[in-house]
Amino acid sequence: MLVKYPYSVKFSEIHPNIKVAWCDEGNGPKTLLFIHGLAGYLPLWKSQIGHLKETHRCIGLDLPGNGLSPSGDFPYSMFFYAEVIARFIEKENLENVTICGHSMGGHISIILSLRYPQFIDKLILIAPSGLEVFSSHEVMGMQHFIDIGQYFYSNSSQVDTTIKQSFYRENAEAASIISDLKKLMKSHSLQKWNSMISVLIKAMLNEPVHSFLNTLNIPVLIIFGEKDEFIPNKLIHPLETVKSIAENGSRNIKDSQVHLIRNAGHFVHIEKSEEVNLLINQFV
Repeated sequence: MLVKYPYSVKFSEIHPNIKVAWCDEGNGPKTLLFIHGLAGYLPLWKSQIGHLKETHRCIGLDLPGNGLSPSGDFPYSMFFYAEVIARFIEKENLENVTICGHSMGGHISIILSLRYPQFIDKLILIAPSGLEVFSSHEVMGMQHFIDIGQYFYSNSSQVDTTIKQSFYRENAEAASIISDLKKLMKSHSLQKWNSMISVLIKAMLNEPVHSFLNTLNIPVLIIFGEKDEFIPNKLIHPLETVKSIAENGSRNIKDSQVHLIRNAGHFVHIEKSEEVNLLINQFV
């Protein structure tokens, strides 16, 4: 295996051209389904799976084109990934599902919950994209002035920078994550990788969910690290804070709760795994 995963990996074919790599750990009446963020992979959830599998069934998957899930000529978008997860839930006959999405995975999870509420009991959003509101002019400006394909993860030096900035303080996990992602980038071919990242960043901007949050009819838990470097966008919204983004999003959701965790960044679930795991356990 190109990159060693902490759990046994299997593959599920949910369409003739789409396979997803996933792990299945633990047992329990409730299932936690973990969705990683932009350019991520399922081992980013090992701090949750390793602990929560004692009481719950824990499933982590690699989104198509990420991790060990094959790339393809896919219409990458938030809606595409939401459809992939819905088909996965159906194929594997998952029941009593709580979706747990980080960053872009949170954005995808919101769309999944809106489109397929029958599949989802509860929703956990960890440092999610989708809650920050961008005007049409801001979206146009970002797309025009930023070379989106080179923004986050498109070469080795940017992987280093982005992963390190995802932590509030220097973290021992960073080096292994960076090493893994660099290997996985090459395995998917850098051209395909760059194209996917560019399309997905545009999709996050062009597939807003904030107007639909008030139609969510399931309990929602929102968790942010107070020192998140990526949310809010400091160039576009210098007066916004993590707290204002989280609370504004929560106000639009009928049944929601917000927890801000001190001294943690965008990877709050890794930096403060004990606090996050306790919140997840209490919520589920």
